Amino acid sequence: MDRSTGLISDVELSASDVQSLNNADAVAALFARLSYNINERTEQAPGNLGITADGTVRPIRRIELIANQDGLLQVYLFELTSVTIAQTRALARVFRNRAGNYLLILTSDYESLDFVLLEKYLPPESNGGSSLGAKQVGIRPRVLTVNRRKPGPVDLRVLRRFTWTESDPFAQYEKLLSAYSVADWSEEHFNNRALFSDYYLKERLKGLPEWSEDPKPTYRQLRDLYLGAASKFASKEENFLRKGLLEPTLKILSFVPEAGKQSASSAAEPDYHLYSSSEPHRGSERVVRAHCLAYPWGRSLDGKDDQRDRETPDENPAASVVSLLEKGQAAWIMVTNGKLWRLYSQHTHSRATNYYEIDLEEALALTSSGAAQVDESFRYFWLLFRCRAFEPAPVRRDGKEEKLTFLDRLRAESEDYAKELGERLKKRVFEQIFPHLAAGFIAHMRAHGQDARATWHGHPAHENVSENQPSDRRRDVSPSHAGMSEETLRAVFQGTLTLLYRLLFLLYAEARDLLPVREVRGFFEASLTHLNREVAEAAGAVADEAGTRLKKHFRDDSTQLYDRLLRLFQVVDRGDGALNVPVYNGGLFLSEPNQDDDSPEAQAARFLNATKVPDRFLAQALNLLSRDVDDKRQDLVFIDYKSLGVRQLGSIYEGLLEFKLRIAGCKLAIVKEKNREVYSELTELGEKEQERAECQGRVVKKGQVYLENDKRERRATGSYYTPDHIVQYIVEHAVGPVLREKFEAMRPKLREAQKWHHDMTRLAKAKREPVSKYDFGPAVEHKWGKLVDELFDVKVLDPAMGSGHFLVEAVDYITDKTLDFLNAFPWNPVVAHLRLMRETILREMDEQGITIDAKRLTDVNLLKRQVLKRCIYGVDLNPMAVELAKVSLWLDCFTLGAPLSFLDHHLRCGNSLIGVTVKEVKEAVEGKGIETDPSDVRSQMTLFGSRFAGLLLATDLMRHVGELSDVTSAQVR
Repeated sequence: MDRSTGLISDVELSASDVQSLNNADAVAALFARLSYNINERTEQAPGNLGITADGTVRPIRRIELIANQDGLLQVYLFELTSVTIAQTRALARVFRNRAGNYLLILTSDYESLDFVLLEKYLPPESNGGSSLGAKQVGIRPRVLTVNRRKPGPVDLRVLRRFTWTESDPFAQYEKLLSAYSVADWSEEHFNNRALFSDYYLKERLKGLPEWSEDPKPTYRQLRDLYLGAASKFASKEENFLRKGLLEPTLKILSFVPEAGKQSASSAAEPDYHLYSSSEPHRGSERVVRAHCLAYPWGRSLDGKDDQRDRETPDENPAASVVSLLEKGQAAWIMVTNGKLWRLYSQHTHSRATNYYEIDLEEALALTSSGAAQVDESFRYFWLLFRCRAFEPAPVRRDGKEEKLTFLDRLRAESEDYAKELGERLKKRVFEQIFPHLAAGFIAHMRAHGQDARATWHGHPAHENVSENQPSDRRRDVSPSHAGMSEETLRAVFQGTLTLLYRLLFLLYAEARDLLPVREVRGFFEASLTHLNREVAEAAGAVADEAGTRLKKHFRDDSTQLYDRLLRLFQVVDRGDGALNVPVYNGGLFLSEPNQDDDSPEAQAARFLNATKVPDRFLAQALNLLSRDVDDKRQDLVFIDYKSLGVRQLGSIYEGLLEFKLRIAGCKLAIVKEKNREVYSELTELGEKEQERAECQGRVVKKGQVYLENDKRERRATGSYYTPDHIVQYIVEHAVGPVLREKFEAMRPKLREAQKWHHDMTRLAKAKREPVSKYDFGPAVEHKWGKLVDELFDVKVLDPAMGSGHFLVEAVDYITDKTLDFLNAFPWNPVVAHLRLMRETILREMDEQGITIDAKRLTDVNLLKRQVLKRCIYGVDLNPMAVELAKVSLWLDCFTLGAPLSFLDHHLRCGNSLIGVTVKEVKEAVEGKGIETDPSDVRSQMTLFGSRFAGLLLATDLMRHVGELSDVTSAQVR
């Protein structure tokens, strides 16, 4: 109890408190300590809860009501024969239509306990005539799986927040939801969405002098201000929150907040201009340090919210941020609903999706062990949100003195770290990881007598290329191939490249929570993250010892690790309800190609299915790919893949296109020649040079796999990696004018659509009809669908796209500009179309039996996917570059629950420098004929016969493919 306020503090829990939870009585005792009412504790029969004698009830051994808070918030303990995702979902459905809120504790042996909070949500609207139909209330089980013997810091923090501190069961339930949301953050103390580097914030920030400064005075002031904030400000007018909480908070952080727009205004203006209290309060010398957007307590910061926001319910905070940053009046924007505080920067690739977030209420939460103790979470708030973080100060970077704000310094040094990490990883991929994986494939082929040429094009054949075979079968074997044909080495190279794509995709996707890697009972067990942790445990933390330890631990005649990877690839490709993964497919993870499919993806899939990497080779490669030496501790730590943008990954991919796979026919040395390193036969060097190469480890042993740079190949394909600043300049000056022209043409049409919506809504209200059908759905699509098509009728083509660097930048640029343009129209057909996409995805997830966080299907993410699907085109002469571009674009536009977008018809392998006209095609197909308009398909059918007409109809069909919806797996098929 906090004596000065009468408010109850959270109970401080230790690991021993959780370790004691070995039976039902111990669980009940914990909840009694957390101030729950356990007086009604009773054992329950399944039938009393509506659990019927089916698959749901069979795994249940015992049910007990642990705590009951007026029937409005109840805690049940389920002892099961096993705990699975399917069982958790089945129990959640039992409680879906029961009044009240529920916290379930599931366990089979008390070695681990699943604390499952059931989050109910309203179904997607039936929409007064939507063909999609209505459904019952949805329910999402929020799961915290706790290892009883080894509870982690996040487990303890969430369980501590279970303490009953609120005035009623509804407020307590909201507190529990908040605690589970914090558990989903990118890191323990903050939620960083690619604005900074997680590793930099966790490790290097603590080495800066600012970290040692004392935050206690600010902490005490804000703690007192935030006592009881949820009950005081929830459901209150926004102005009450501003005066009572936001403005005092900003002043405590040393800002001078001056009001900007009126709360009801829809103009792109900040709610506050933030000035420094240490600078003049008047005159031209004043500088706006940041802008602030303010919203009601608990309001969604990722989209519209008519439940908590009565004044600006149609406003999308993330989109409003883009408009403010477009004006360039401030480089940083704060966005807050009182509880959550976010930072957005002008200098990011995707302004609407890259942010840094802290739950200030959680960071200030009182504990019974000492209310004055400053939690580390608060330090991560204070250092980045106080006024000093926005004020320039002299710093030394790269040997030069410059003035940077603390935030700009964090962002710049995070980018430097990501760049350094990308370069180290790129070098390691070229010199160690790629050759190691390829060597694994080759070892497996030799052990099983496989010919990769047959594997690549069809079914595996058990043949070896050797000197005993006829000369026509070994005509492309050279001394540097060690018995492998050039065609076989190409097949191994492409197979290894595809495997590497998949691994890097998964490392990136799992690091950014694009796949449900936090679900311990589900996807985590099958994930690459889990596999890498097993390998890391076997390898140890010392880099010099890792290789030896892995050789002892893993065998070269077993492929168990690779088989687990194949299973994981299949999960991503085809989905798995038991692991809570929807169908994604998209080509990259193709697992079961059709026999007549001769696409590069199908060929790669056949190779990867038939040829494997033995455990000893794969473990070494995974360890090198997932871990790096920490600069400070000098031990191996997991690489922060979330800090790597798709551009860094693209650099790795494009660099590989310079190389060919080789097997050393004799011992080679790596020597310098004209400022570049080349391979030379060791025996051709002088004695001293040989000794130096041996001493420095710059040799390739006979039979060893390596990559040899081929400059001629790189020039032939035109694959060059363009620096970021040049790409940004090209996109801005090439795409920008086209968008401005498009927006000017669309502005009056959107005004007309907005007037239609206003009139139809008013008419529906007068007739007492549902108005929602004029917000989104079939009526809106029928009336304004062509207008949506017209807006996205912008085509951006990169004729030599490489890994898609330019196209990724174009997607982000078009998305931001479109968000800024649409902000002027509170209702518009585009947002209505995105809303329908969201509804379709959610219904598809229900049909697949998948649970996702609907709040992550934001308008911004859906819009980015729409831009990719409708506006982006690319060509490259190198087929591998085409695959690289797909990977980069998939990662940049990944949409939770939606299939990996169908890009095959937009990203093509070909020569963009040569081509033919429609007239030339017609003459080649039908001979010379009558001149006519090639765009008139009907006249072509009449004049030129069926062959050319069929060709025209086929090309016309391909133009329409891009307009088809592909947000469900059925639509993709």
